[in-house]
Amino acid sequence: MTGHDEYERVIGPIEDDMLRAVWSITQNPHDAEEALQSALCTVWHKWERICSHNNPRALVLRICMNASYDLLRKKIRRRRYESLPDALQPGAAATPAEEADRAERRSAIALAIGTLSRNQSVAVVMRFVQGQSYTAISHVLGCRSATARKHVQRGRERLRVLLAPLTKDFNQETAQ
Repeated sequence: MTGHDEYERVIGPIEDDMLRAVWSITQNPHDAEEALQSALCTVWHKWERICSHNNPRALVLRICMNASYDLLRKKIRRRRYESLPDALQPGAAATPAEEADRAERRSAIALAIGTLSRNQSVAVVMRFVQGQSYTAISHVLGCRSATARKHVQRGRERLRVLLAPLTKDFNQETAQ
């Protein structure tokens, strides 16, 4: 079997899942493309390990998610040091102030997720952003389903604490 056939056998069926995984984390077409390219480079370098893995799909999706988080962390560090303004994404008929507020909230959420442990961040994103089951999360993390539930629970609790100021501000705005 040639390398191209192996690639089509392993990667071909999950390309859409790979793109969905990076998009669900990056929420930006340019970042998603960059994260996917980074993930594909990692897949290429670890090809033998992936082919011999007992669940290559889970390993490849984990690589995609890790590449996405690495990209977000890199952007956060760059913003911190260069003081670059957040790029605003167009919304559905929102005012510029509302759109700026949404972008700020998304940035705060992404930063908070980036501070979680890798297992917690993967579990939280897979559960609440991608809507994955605990079984799927456990396969990606390489743990039992009960452990995946614990990662989700602990990540959610940590996010509640980290995002408390954000939810307090939001509740005050909606009450007015």
